[in-house]
Amino acid sequence: MAQVNGTMNGIMSRTEDRHSDAPTASMSLFNEQQTTDLHESITITRRKFLAEMEDVQESDIHEITIDGFLEFIERQRLTYMPHRGSHWDKVLKWAEFFALQISGYATALQSFVPDSKTAAQLIWTASLSLLRLGPENAQALTTTFGVFYRLGLSISMLLRKDVLLSANNGIRSEVNQVLNTLLILIREVSLFYRGKIRTSTKGSSFDFNGVFGRQIAYFHKRKNHAVDAMWEYSLGNEASVQTRSLRKWLGPGKSGVRKLHEADDLALADRDEYTCEWLQSHLLAFSRSLDDVFAIHGPGGCGKSVLASWITERLQRPLGKKSYVTLSCVIEADNPGEATVSAVIKRLLRQLLEIDVGDHKFHDDLAGAYRASLTHSSGDIQKKLWSCLKTGLQHVQEKNHIMIVIDDLDAVQGGQKVAKLLLNELGSLAAKYSQVQIITTGRDESKPEKGKTRLFEITSDRVHEDLRIVIDHRLEDYKYFHSRSEHAREHLVEQLLHAAKGNFLWAVLTTMLIKREDSEDGFTKAVKSTKEAPSSLDTTIDKLISLTDLTKADTNLILTLMLVANRPLTSMELKCLLQIDVAKKYSVERKTEIVQDIKGALGSLIVVRDGFVRFYHPLIRSQFFKMQEEGKKLPQRLVAQTEMTKRLLAYCNFTITRSDEPTVDPFARTEANKIFSTHALLQYAVRNWIVHFQSSSLCKNVDSFQLDDNFRAIFPSTTQMPLLEWTCWGGESARHEATDIMELSLRVRKAALSEQNPSVLQSYIICGNVWKEGTTTTKAANYFYHASIIGQQVLRQYHSVTTACTTTFLKLTETITTSSRTEIVTQKEKMLLYTIDFYKHQHGKTHDLVIRHYKALAQLYIDIKEEHKAESVWRELREITIVRFGKGSREETSISENLTIVLKKGDKKTDVVEYEQGIFEIITELEVWDIRRIEMTLELALSYDRRGELLMAEELFVFLWRRLMEECHHAHHHHGVDIHIRLLKVVIEYTRFLCRHHRHEEASNVLICIWSEYEEYDFESEELFLQLKVIGELMRAVRLLSVAVIVFKKCLSWFKSRGIQKHAASCEVLVSETTAEITTIIVTTTSKSTITRTETIMKETFESALSRTIVTAETISVCRTLIAHHMKLEQWSAAIEVTKKSLMVIWKSIITGSGTIALPKDCGIGAIDIAISLAICHRRSGHVHEAEEIYVRIYRACRNSCRLDDERLIKAQEALIEFYEEHRYWHKVIEVRKEILNEYRTHLGPNHHLTIQTLYILGSLCADHGFDHAHHYYEEIISVLNHGSHICHADALDAVFYMCRYHYENGHWHKLQGVCKILWETWKGRHRGHDKFTVDVVEVLYFRYRYVLEHHHHSEFSVIHALTLEYRNVCLTVFGVTVAISVKALIELAHICMRSEKHIHEAVSYYEEVITQTKTTTVTTISTTTITSILQRLTEAYLAICSHESVSVTTIERAIKVVTERYEYLRLTYGWAHTETLICLREVLHLHLKLKKQESSSIVMRMLQEATIQIILKEKHSLTLFESGRTLGRNFISCAMTGFAMELIDELRLQLVTGRPSGNNKHGLKIEKASSTVCFVFLVALEHAVRDAMAIGYSQVMADYLTESVLYESYHRSLKSDTIVIVGHAARLRAFLVRHQRHSQVAALDHQSYDIFIKKWAIHAQSREIGLLFYVSLLAEIGDTIRDVQIGNIACSSSLRKASSLIEAGQAQKAYQFAECAFNFIEHQRSYHHLQNVPSGFKFSTLMALHRVDQSIIVKIDDKLRSQMLELSRKIIRGVLQACKDSKLDFVRLKLKELNELAGLLGAQQNHADLEWILEVLWKSREVQKTWQPATIIAIGRRFVEARYLNAAKERKSAAIRLCEDICYNMRRTFGSLDPKTLEMSDLLSQLYTSMGHYREAQEVHENILRLVVEGDDGDDRTLDTMDSDAAMDQVKQLKQSFLRLRGWSKSQDTYTDLVAELKDMPEYRAEKQWKQLALPDAWNVKEAPSETLGRFFAPETWEFVNPEEVVGTPGKKGRGLMRAS
Repeated sequence: MAQVNGTMNGIMSRTEDRHSDAPTASMSLFNEQQTTDLHESITITRRKFLAEMEDVQESDIHEITIDGFLEFIERQRLTYMPHRGSHWDKVLKWAEFFALQISGYATALQSFVPDSKTAAQLIWTASLSLLRLGPENAQALTTTFGVFYRLGLSISMLLRKDVLLSANNGIRSEVNQVLNTLLILIREVSLFYRGKIRTSTKGSSFDFNGVFGRQIAYFHKRKNHAVDAMWEYSLGNEASVQTRSLRKWLGPGKSGVRKLHEADDLALADRDEYTCEWLQSHLLAFSRSLDDVFAIHGPGGCGKSVLASWITERLQRPLGKKSYVTLSCVIEADNPGEATVSAVIKRLLRQLLEIDVGDHKFHDDLAGAYRASLTHSSGDIQKKLWSCLKTGLQHVQEKNHIMIVIDDLDAVQGGQKVAKLLLNELGSLAAKYSQVQIITTGRDESKPEKGKTRLFEITSDRVHEDLRIVIDHRLEDYKYFHSRSEHAREHLVEQLLHAAKGNFLWAVLTTMLIKREDSEDGFTKAVKSTKEAPSSLDTTIDKLISLTDLTKADTNLILTLMLVANRPLTSMELKCLLQIDVAKKYSVERKTEIVQDIKGALGSLIVVRDGFVRFYHPLIRSQFFKMQEEGKKLPQRLVAQTEMTKRLLAYCNFTITRSDEPTVDPFARTEANKIFSTHALLQYAVRNWIVHFQSSSLCKNVDSFQLDDNFRAIFPSTTQMPLLEWTCWGGESARHEATDIMELSLRVRKAALSEQNPSVLQSYIICGNVWKEGTTTTKAANYFYHASIIGQQVLRQYHSVTTACTTTFLKLTETITTSSRTEIVTQKEKMLLYTIDFYKHQHGKTHDLVIRHYKALAQLYIDIKEEHKAESVWRELREITIVRFGKGSREETSISENLTIVLKKGDKKTDVVEYEQGIFEIITELEVWDIRRIEMTLELALSYDRRGELLMAEELFVFLWRRLMEECHHAHHHHGVDIHIRLLKVVIEYTRFLCRHHRHEEASNVLICIWSEYEEYDFESEELFLQLKVIGELMRAVRLLSVAVIVFKKCLSWFKSRGIQKHAASCEVLVSETTAEITTIIVTTTSKSTITRTETIMKETFESALSRTIVTAETISVCRTLIAHHMKLEQWSAAIEVTKKSLMVIWKSIITGSGTIALPKDCGIGAIDIAISLAICHRRSGHVHEAEEIYVRIYRACRNSCRLDDERLIKAQEALIEFYEEHRYWHKVIEVRKEILNEYRTHLGPNHHLTIQTLYILGSLCADHGFDHAHHYYEEIISVLNHGSHICHADALDAVFYMCRYHYENGHWHKLQGVCKILWETWKGRHRGHDKFTVDVVEVLYFRYRYVLEHHHHSEFSVIHALTLEYRNVCLTVFGVTVAISVKALIELAHICMRSEKHIHEAVSYYEEVITQTKTTTVTTISTTTITSILQRLTEAYLAICSHESVSVTTIERAIKVVTERYEYLRLTYGWAHTETLICLREVLHLHLKLKKQESSSIVMRMLQEATIQIILKEKHSLTLFESGRTLGRNFISCAMTGFAMELIDELRLQLVTGRPSGNNKHGLKIEKASSTVCFVFLVALEHAVRDAMAIGYSQVMADYLTESVLYESYHRSLKSDTIVIVGHAARLRAFLVRHQRHSQVAALDHQSYDIFIKKWAIHAQSREIGLLFYVSLLAEIGDTIRDVQIGNIACSSSLRKASSLIEAGQAQKAYQFAECAFNFIEHQRSYHHLQNVPSGFKFSTLMALHRVDQSIIVKIDDKLRSQMLELSRKIIRGVLQACKDSKLDFVRLKLKELNELAGLLGAQQNHADLEWILEVLWKSREVQKTWQPATIIAIGRRFVEARYLNAAKERKSAAIRLCEDICYNMRRTFGSLDPKTLEMSDLLSQLYTSMGHYREAQEVHENILRLVVEGDDGDDRTLDTMDSDAAMDQVKQLKQSFLRLRGWSKSQDTYTDLVAELKDMPEYRAEKQWKQLALPDAWNVKEAPSETLGRFFAPETWEFVNPEEVVGTPGKKGRGLMRAS
């Protein structure tokens, strides 16, 4: 039940904090997920699978289906039969669930994601590859498939809303990406595991979350996006808050807590195998009941949390034929921030948010709660959260059953009272909604006030077996436990089990204490004392704590910090805290591994999982809390909080070192995360220091602090600190919480740093922003006010932050009105005055902003009735207005009106009247045409306009226009042109008035009218035409474009005619721009006539612009406009013409090309642009030459006029180069680059980086495009940078590499030597840039250097040797010993040494070193050919050494060993007869002879003899035999053994022909008679080589051999040979005689050869007749076909055949005697120890047992003889089996038919021990029996269970029952509980229970079966239908028998009565008579005697596990069929 850390073979994924050994997988995979689509992922995945998975073929991927995957799961179940709840069982369950979810998802996406099927196939393929790792890796795969299972759950949530999956493109895209992300993840997991298996020779572990956590998080992110898209679609435009915002709000607020939750979500609870399964029935019963709450309770440590985890996992699958929506929440005491009621509700709501997609009411309620959280208190929010939960549950439960699981209610913040309130609310939910049920765990028995509650106490009886498993697992790796016998171990576990009293924590902690004993005696005593006097749990915890040295600083500090932390800290966070020295105010780096330090300090009291350090159990934490409260050994809580606060602040002070000015903007989240990511503790410290401060001794209350100098010294003063606090609290917490924290932080900061500090200023700004976000304007304004005041003091005058704070304050308070002076008014007054001063300073006294804020200040004074101050402000404002606008202006008039109002309010009537008269008298007294009257009237009209009195304003405008028009038309007016100018000004103002009020059509009318009035007029007034120009501009504004052009042209004409160039130029620009606008409109409307007209206008403007002598910016603009027009219309010729004309004016030399071309003095960049446009037009027109000329001239001009860094020169040269590159004028590109190079050389110097860069470019261009001068540029680089040094400059390396290759390819050997030397010295010295010397570069460099030294410099050996030695040594230093290049370097060094006799011993040592390295390390690139070559060289070296006379014996012996190995290699590789083999043999022989030892000659003779014989035996090719004979003959001669050779030749000839040796075979030569004459070619060649001439001809030899062959075939010649030869010849002769019916000769031959036979092999027979009968059977078996007579093998087959024929003939007595004689002979020969004879032995035993013998024969045999035959049968089978065991025979190799018969035989003999043994062997082999059908596996398992049960010992009976339970469970999972095969096995299990007296368990078996019939599948099985009537009735009868044997029921009687009643009422049964007559259980008589047969176990009648008739044709495993008929 507690955590298990097992060690696995293969790989083990884990969650312990350790550095990942594959960090790059995460990053590369994450990048791929963001950049690939599904189709691309499928392509990549398929390619990787085929390349990296050896067992995956293309067809496997293409053909895999979900049915095939499920069949594989079924096969795995039947093969391994995993125990229920084991790792492998969970893996298979999760894999099945995951595959089904993938299938459903792919099907749902098929219509719009065509690749979804292929993606699913690839995912299944990857999953299969993981499953094929097998049960030995089950623990690792449990983690993996646990994650897959959770991924499958996420997929299933999406499938709940399958209708929405294709609702719109957004959703389709997201769900597609979900599948894509999942495919990539599963692919990488499978390939990662495969890689681990390939590269690991031992068990390997890794952090699964560390490697794949980022990818899994990305999957969930994609899934969340899909859910968000569904919500968005469902809500349409109604969503007031985005779903992602709600998810973030509902999630944990703290980043660290989010990581903690993410880690918890990645894997399922880690519990011991086989545990918790007992709760299944109780959970099922609760789900079927009407109870609302299932309250599980029990003391601390009893396993509640593990049970809750199991329940949550189990509810993901159907339970009781119902599928449940499961909401779960684990409340953790060490994470108090997430242990509140609100946090619990939020976690449930967050899960509902993914489930209840589309529920508008639920979403609206959540959105409302979210908005309320910004302003309301936590209590109000909690009520809204409960309401949201009710809304969501109400909707979901309409179509679903809901189960809510809450673990550890006791851990909720607030104690029992709050926990009770939480339980009551949950109970109310369950009571209110019929489809909702609640499951809770807690220590105390507690029931909610509402709803029906089922209390369930965890007692010791219930967890007895689980506790046994946990204790056993905890002790299994303890050597003093493991070394004991199984029985002793069980007894020890039983003792601890009873002492534990059902408490898992006590058991685990006790085993920890016991395992500390370091002797077996101590272990025994510890167990005994624990059993006799078990301590309490608290005492046990105290014992374990007492073993921890709390006096150690690290230990004490770690505990102190863990106990006060707001959440579990990570190991790295703890490391940072431990490094802080508060007193000395610095951080000390720890060099040790922090995880090991923590474990070393606290041992088993803590666990490190997913990087977080946590107490092993909350009770241990509680115990430390008590110690902390008491102050025993640990600092009290206030002191601990103070320590934590100071360390956090000190850490912040040390890490946040950047000092920035304050800012009004928060940190970007990405920037903050970047800072946090670089400092492990920083985020926790920034967020939580203030929380710890509140709980410390430093804080008396919220306004009273006790801060010492030390605290102030470590307090961070940087502005980054409060900004980071804002990031943490502002984005992750409730608004009210954030404001409280930020305000407290400000107060502490003020106390620590003083108010005049930038950090304090920053805090003020943050508090203001926080309150501002909360819409609390007054408080926000107050903070910004103080921020402004401090800013004015600590920052420079008018700092942007100060002004921003001031501005923000004013904005916040602008809506605040009051009628009296208050604090806020005073603040506002100061802020306005500061703002006015600022704007005066920045913009001047008369700026609009100054005026606006003066007005605001005046209004403020008016509001608070301080008119005297308002008057002062207005007066000052009036003066400003007069200065800016003039006296009598409308602005001044407006100010005067306000002043008038103020004066009236102040009773200063005299001033007011005087002012008003001053205005109106002027207006009335002046003439209408008077400019002053016109201006005042206009000002008055504009004043009306501002006040909104539009009618009055327009009346004035019209009045003026009409009166002035009348004056203009008056015949006698004498005002001249002035009156017209004034008229135009009035019209202009009137038009602007109309435009301001969007009366554009009226404005157009006015403009057209006024233009028609003045179109034909011609005044000599510049001012009038300027006004007309304004008229044109207004026409342009109201889109009267064509008329505007006419106006502009008229003005242009007038200005040009008068020589007013300034205005003429502006008119030209206006004409050009307006025409361009017309062109744009024309292009869209394609009006040809308008285009022509516009073009004409533009040309006129163009011609006008060019006509001027001075080129201005306007000239350039006009030209470019017309050019762009033509180019846009692709009128290249026209564009060329216009461009040339333009350039002739602007830049004439660029066209003519005459003289020195330079840029024009003005408008250079514009001229370049026009010139480039000309070049482009030429290019588009195909005028390549003209275009080139222009580009070149531009370039030349820029070169002549610009500096090197001038952008115009850069632009020109890039344009020219681009043109050349486009047309592939590479030589011209090079020329340009060369010019640039020369300029760089001249002005920048030869070693400038631009010069070097240009040289490289030129070199590359020349090299790439076939120009010859590339090497010159590279040589220049080398010369410039290296300065003749023998060490190469880093930037010159690429150039030197090129020159090395260039000199080598061109044969410049002397230069190559110099270059190689420089490179060699650079690499050897590992100078800057040495990283460019890759393995390949170094290898090429060495060989080139050596080549030039050897072949062209003719260097001495010593130079080459020294070079190669350096090569090898530097390779070792740079690349390491095992890298291929180092080994190759060593080989080259050895080759060089071989050239010198002086160094030949050195070469030998190097070669041997190479061989050693290749054997001990993996050097993948050293080929076998190379190794072979090395061995050959080594051989040559030793031979060269041994060729000297003075060589030592030791050296010769070493040489013999090496050359012999070479000889053995050649012999194995090429064969005995190969020429190279025989030459190497000669060298071995010479070495042996050189030793001159006594045995040397005999060794040489033996080797020569062996070679001769093996060539004859092995070689069949004539030519090879001939050549090998000649070579071997020369070996004989070189060894001076020609005489010995002739002896061998003579003996071989004799034996090959006759088959027998000669009488004087002194060399012991023995060879079988030749079956072919081809070997005589070898003898002929051998004899010729030895004698140096052929003694006889080849034909004659062959004829002699054939003659001798025929002669010695006769039996008479064989009589002189060995007995076995005689028997063989006798058998062949006898067969011939029998065929020709020569009976007398047969009998004589039998007796004659029998006598010879028994001299060698004694036959134990009851009579000579029986012995002769046995011998004759041997001869008959041999016949004339068997040449190689193996008498023992023949005896096995012949005896079986003869005995069978005798029994069939009715001669049973003789058959028994014959069989006894034969068995004795076979046993004496040990024939059954040979594999091929075993089947005969089985059949022989079967025959003697009369098994499967015809009954008519058996009845004629008397009982005594039958008994004797059965005993002989047992004797035979025992002998056979013993022989098999002795020979270690693998029974798995036998055919299924043979195994089946063997089982039947052993069963017939009642040999249960051997039967169990053989069945166990078969049962264990099921993993490798790929062809066995499921039925076969099950049948073998059943027979194995039966045999084991019958094998007497009680423990074996228990083992048989456990095996039967496993088989039943897996059959239910595979076939279903009501499948006939499953029912048969269930009946057997019941029978075994009954026979053992376990009646209660037997009763449960039949109850469960019947309940499945009634209620259906419980979700763990695949039952889909019911059983037939008779089978159901049989189950009822067996249920009754269990009742009678138990004498009662295991549950209430009503349970069984209701069950049977439901059965009787089922439509399938109720009509049948037997069911009508069936009595209900309440009527069964408990005193009735149980049946003696029904339900009891009996041995089977036959023990075959498969019907023999069915198995005959069954294909078995490929291999030998050992029981074939003889």
